[in-house]
Amino acid sequence: MTLTADLIKQGQKDKVWSKYCGYLDLSLKEYMQIQERLLFEQFELLKDCAIGKKFFGTKPPRSIQEFREKVPLTSYEDYVEFLLERKEDLLPKAHYRWARTSGKSGKYPCKWVPLTDRMYERFGEVAVTAMIMSSCAYKGDVTIEPDDIILMSTAPLPYTSGYVSHSTEDLLDIRFVPPLEIAEKMDFGARIAAGFSEGMETGIDYFYGLASVLGKMGERFEQGGGSKFTLRMLKPKILGRLLRGMIRSKLQGRAMLPKDIWDLKGVMVGGMDAEIYREKVEHYWGKRPLEGYASTEGGMASFQSWNCKGMTLFPDVNFYEFIPFEEHLKNKENPSYVPKTYLMDEIQTGIYEIVTTSLLGGVLMRYRIGDLINFISLKDEEIGCDIPQFRFYSRGDDLIDISSMVRFNERDIWRAIDNTGVKYADWIARKEIESGKSIVHVYIELKPGEKKPEEKIAEEIESNLKISHPDFADMENILGGNNFKLTILKAGAFDHYMESAKAAGAELAHLKPPHMQANDLILEKLMNVT
Repeated sequence: MTLTADLIKQGQKDKVWSKYCGYLDLSLKEYMQIQERLLFEQFELLKDCAIGKKFFGTKPPRSIQEFREKVPLTSYEDYVEFLLERKEDLLPKAHYRWARTSGKSGKYPCKWVPLTDRMYERFGEVAVTAMIMSSCAYKGDVTIEPDDIILMSTAPLPYTSGYVSHSTEDLLDIRFVPPLEIAEKMDFGARIAAGFSEGMETGIDYFYGLASVLGKMGERFEQGGGSKFTLRMLKPKILGRLLRGMIRSKLQGRAMLPKDIWDLKGVMVGGMDAEIYREKVEHYWGKRPLEGYASTEGGMASFQSWNCKGMTLFPDVNFYEFIPFEEHLKNKENPSYVPKTYLMDEIQTGIYEIVTTSLLGGVLMRYRIGDLINFISLKDEEIGCDIPQFRFYSRGDDLIDISSMVRFNERDIWRAIDNTGVKYADWIARKEIESGKSIVHVYIELKPGEKKPEEKIAEEIESNLKISHPDFADMENILGGNNFKLTILKAGAFDHYMESAKAAGAELAHLKPPHMQANDLILEKLMNVT
């Protein structure tokens, strides 16, 4: 049994809170001291290995400033010779776990990132922090109990989320539904179905994964499709859970919802769909989802606090630098331009590209993940945190830039579609050139039975975009003409795409087309459904 599991069983929850949530009490000066100390530990670790010598030369940096001057901003291409074939003899340690993410078409099949034992352990610790934050009502409130049940709708090993699951299981006396060793042999849909099915008997205390999974499950319940009778439902625990759910819903005078069946302690989500489904998840499941930010290269970097507002970057996962959005755009227009970076104690509110240097034995230095984040405040007085607070903004390559006057991210388009109330299967959006001008072109597949006319849907989406971005309307007045277009895809377009991708052996991350800036080949496959 681990120390954390012991502390929970002994009721020493003040120690659990201090261990996993104490970073929120750091001053900004203390935060930066941790950053600097761990960064210099990295210098000592990397100085004698091939990957360190590539970036440092013969001598490691003697200061943060020298580090920023000496080591260039990097991308995965700078590490391919070390990481693609997992050449551990070129790295500073002898043993690693290897996490993978999606590759870059035409360059390499995937990205591999090495994880030290300490990085792996930190995954579980961050997950515990998230569980605490997602289920607490106030500072110091720890509701985790032995044998809590968690359902995860994330990818298995060797993806980062798979390591998070195993590290969490190593750290706590919790149960996964389905058990990890069984779940990892299932495809995504079967795993989720099995998790909810087993959860009917065991209960579910925590959920970690995509907000859309909970949102769509809630919609099924509301439409009467979430509780079809089977003989398995005659089991006493399942029957009792269903009867309780029926009573709760009848007393409320509505259809039975998941919150009538399960009393979740916490919901932890990531991805762009978190904000879109936030209210639906809370309506259907009775819990406000806690949003996190993570990546294969940057690890489990942050979660919101219990007030579900901004996120706080953990001080010991990466050393952070931030490229102001204006500098990011300059570099995008001119790749030879070297953008300026700022440290955590130098930033102001606004949009920045995040740059990470791995700590805890990792090997990536001044690494550009490609993500844009928005610092919404320099502190959170409500929870007493003096560290800057942020929200995820967009992937840098996903922005739709119209005449350098208006920029839309995935959340902007998604919200504009969702606010129409139209029932849809999925969508993509692209910047296209039509009659010599830039337009936002949305392609959407409607669900069977949706009766709203195409012209009305287009009008409402465009109107919503102009409400959220008044400059979009102003731009049309200045430049003239219409800068929005809608195309309705044939029924089954996205299912057909995913089936063909799966048949072709596509990786998990590539089964669905990206919402933003899909290439011509993807569009052609979506359009050519017979």
